[in-house]
Amino acid sequence: MVIWRGWGILAILFIPLGAVAFGGLFTLILGEENSLLGLGLGLIVGGVACFFAGRWFQDWDAERRTKNYMVARQAEVEATVASGRFQPVPGYQPRDHAEAQHLATQMLEQEQGTVRKQLRNRHTIFFIPMQYFGIVLAAIGLIPIFLNFTS
Repeated sequence: MVIWRGWGILAILFIPLGAVAFGGLFTLILGEENSLLGLGLGLIVGGVACFFAGRWFQDWDAERRTKNYMVARQAEVEATVASGRFQPVPGYQPRDHAEAQHLATQMLEQEQGTVRKQLRNRHTIFFIPMQYFGIVLAAIGLIPIFLNFTS
């Protein structure tokens, strides 16, 4: 059973991509007697590709979701400030509209950093973020290379 979240399922596709496509290519170049070396190099290439794809998905998706959230949140806060009901903390009422606007801007800036941090690493495979799964895949690629040189 494969457990994934977001685009993390794509990490599984990097295994056959690296092992079959690049592994076969390296085996053709290096010769049949070095098939384990080709397999290992293919897995390393697949792992590196998975790492960079994972990083791209993490950054792109977190930024996109943060923007969408902050647009809606900013409209909500602006409506609250305009109506005079804005309270940055319970029980504190800003003295005037300018102070409320300033406090709302500060609050939204702090909230944006928190939201972006919470929305990162949404693309996982077996509860491992996709970019770290690429490192694991590349490390597994070292095993056939080691076996090629020891046999």
